Amino acid sequence: MAKNEALLIIDYTNDFVSDKGALTCGRAGQFLADPIVTLADKIHKSNGWVILPTDLHKKDDPYHPETKLFPAHNLKNSWGRQLYGKVASWYQENKDDQKVYMYDKTRYG
Repeated sequence: MAKNEALLIIDYTNDFVSDKGALTCGRAGQFLADPIVTLADKIHKSNGWVILPTDLHKKDDPYHPETKLFPAHNLKNSWGRQLYGKVASWYQENKDDQKVYMYDKTRYG
């Protein structure tokens, strides 16, 4: 793997993956935890990038179009916004590496 290759782990949060999440995809997303961690390990060990662009919202934001389209989800400092399961653990173990980082995104497009 080349040094400039990256794995994007997009929106793998409790609200999108957990059974109790506001907009869960359920088992299909949960099934991906092990393969995501395996791939993240492989890329990280080969000096690639692991980047986690993660949805972030403010409760009842009147200016955000998603407020009218979806139930509240991925709210700042909430359980739903936290990374899900083994991916959360992997991130906590590796977040101090400069090639592993999570950043906020406020739009789905």
